[in-house]
Amino acid sequence: MAPQPSYLSYIDSLRAVAVLAVLFYHLNTRFVPGGFVGVDIFFVISGFIVSRSFSAVREMSFVDFVIHFYSRRLTRIVPALTVCLLVSTLATVLFIPYAYLSGTSQRTGLAAFFGFSNFVLAATTGDYFSPRAEFNTFAHTWSLGVEEQYYLLFPFLFIVWLRGYRWLSGALLAILLAVSFGLSIPAASTHQDRAFYLIYYRFWELAVGALLFQIAKDRTFVIPARTGVVLSFIALVIALVTASPGSTPFPGAILPVLGTLGLILSFRALPPSSRLVPLTTHPALLYIGRISYSLYLWHWPVVVLFRWTVGLESVLMAALALALSVAAAATSYAWVEGPPRRTLAGSRLPRIAMVGTWAAVAVAGWALSSGIWSLRETISFSVVNRHAAAWYGTGSIETRADCRIGTTSYPVTNGSALSITRSGCSLPVSLSQRVFVIGDSHAFAYLPMFNQVVMDTGGRIDILTSGGCGILSLIEPVLPFCQAFHESAIASVLATLTPGDIVFLPALRIPRIVDQFAAFDEGSVLRRVADTTTMTLRLQQTRAFEGLLSTLTDRGAIVVLEAPLPVFRSPAFRCVDWFNRVNPICAGGLTIPRAVIDTLRAPVMTIFDRLRADQPKLYVWDPLPILCPTSTCDAMRDGQPMFFDGDHLSGFGNTLLTAPFERFLTSDIAPTAR
Repeated sequence: MAPQPSYLSYIDSLRAVAVLAVLFYHLNTRFVPGGFVGVDIFFVISGFIVSRSFSAVREMSFVDFVIHFYSRRLTRIVPALTVCLLVSTLATVLFIPYAYLSGTSQRTGLAAFFGFSNFVLAATTGDYFSPRAEFNTFAHTWSLGVEEQYYLLFPFLFIVWLRGYRWLSGALLAILLAVSFGLSIPAASTHQDRAFYLIYYRFWELAVGALLFQIAKDRTFVIPARTGVVLSFIALVIALVTASPGSTPFPGAILPVLGTLGLILSFRALPPSSRLVPLTTHPALLYIGRISYSLYLWHWPVVVLFRWTVGLESVLMAALALALSVAAAATSYAWVEGPPRRTLAGSRLPRIAMVGTWAAVAVAGWALSSGIWSLRETISFSVVNRHAAAWYGTGSIETRADCRIGTTSYPVTNGSALSITRSGCSLPVSLSQRVFVIGDSHAFAYLPMFNQVVMDTGGRIDILTSGGCGILSLIEPVLPFCQAFHESAIASVLATLTPGDIVFLPALRIPRIVDQFAAFDEGSVLRRVADTTTMTLRLQQTRAFEGLLSTLTDRGAIVVLEAPLPVFRSPAFRCVDWFNRVNPICAGGLTIPRAVIDTLRAPVMTIFDRLRADQPKLYVWDPLPILCPTSTCDAMRDGQPMFFDGDHLSGFGNTLLTAPFERFLTSDIAPTAR
């Protein structure tokens, strides 16, 4: 490889292309449909440039090399990352309510200080393209985690190259590259979340860049440079336009990786007089490349905060988010990222001291961030966070003498099981039957009510739940995951069921008009209620339920179905603050005509009536008259939330239903059971 200048303009140009692709993809997927492959470009560049930047180090021991390597890498990464994470944590605590969509943000943000957020994301959020990732302020740090984990291995591979055993270093890289690539092939279809996030399946992309440097070092390749640039650029454009979420990293990363390799090789071979050289030296492009790390760090928190507050759907909001992202990145580059790197270049401070300093900064940032998270209910601007009891039902149990509520969990396939009991109480027991609750997330939404019922009556309630897996849902096919949960839950109940026990089966049984992350067309929802597919599905599930009903009632159980609760056009928790009411997801408002709900409920209530006519031990619990007593259903009542989102009960909603549900159990059902 011929002597190279200390600065490679085409590397910053490629960085600019990569970060702009990612940025515009995150602003709106229509702008650059495959823009997420910009991260694949970054991985190849990182593998190449990190190897190049350490290729000229003087002779030193392995320990000295490791210290030298990490002092430079930590100086490059930690300052800007720590500041970004702290500011993003504060913004998240101030503006984002705790919910399903944001439930993993805290764990992700704290893990990002030490480069392990990708493992948290792989374990908790589903794949990168799921709503839980899109609304997680720290989801973008997964790629930094991959790079930092690569750096744990890099010194061991590169010291061999520095010692003159270049063939051995190249062979080791090639073997690990092949293993990682081989692992990514089946994982892309069987474990998409792991394949996307984890180093084992991404190592090959960084290794490709490192191997390119080792092969090209001190070698001159005679290639048609101009043709190489054009073909490689076309490959990148095709990837940026056509890449699909389900194909990453295999085979979706192959084209951007090859395109990046081709551009690096081709730009190296271009003569200075080539007309293509100016493409890599435009001042604006080079500046974006230089600030690309800070721009990558800051654009995502800005995008996520816009999603949670004013929305990101309009061109105006996307442009404003873009401007704020660039401004934050420029500020970070000038005042946070740049100074430590310049200080390192002229510092006489021992390298080991620098490593210790930046490690201490990361630990301090983590501790400060933990403290900010602990203040969420105190300092948040969100009424949801500040009034947790009303929204979530936390701490809403009324005390009774010296009574205590205790919970015990036990295993159930693809779900969770919780037993609630009362102890240390001299009050009489008014509910002698055991209550088993089997259902989806709506069953768990009744938890505040169940706790209070146990406190008041002394009964025992077991809750067996799995999200999206309600029994007799009547709106969605039963997936194998849910079928396994149903079988396990029923088997668990039957193992301890005694005659007179109550089996309560709450579930979402009418289609949603809005989810926490998106609204649906109301006309399509209403048409779906009466379409042939839905009617056939209801018939199939009803027949299957009749068999389950017989199994339970033959054992002496009293079975209770929950009549459908209202569904709303907007998720209340995202639409009650001054900073989010203009969000497009709130356009439907927090009220809905009772007539619409009656239309959605009608087929379900017809099925319930028929089932009840054939089975005297089947009851229906219908909270609708309490929750919606007038011609208009409202997600709020007297300034208090009745519902948390578009269909799950709030803590306050639970308090309204507690006394009626107790009467239902102790007065309506219990005498029949006896």
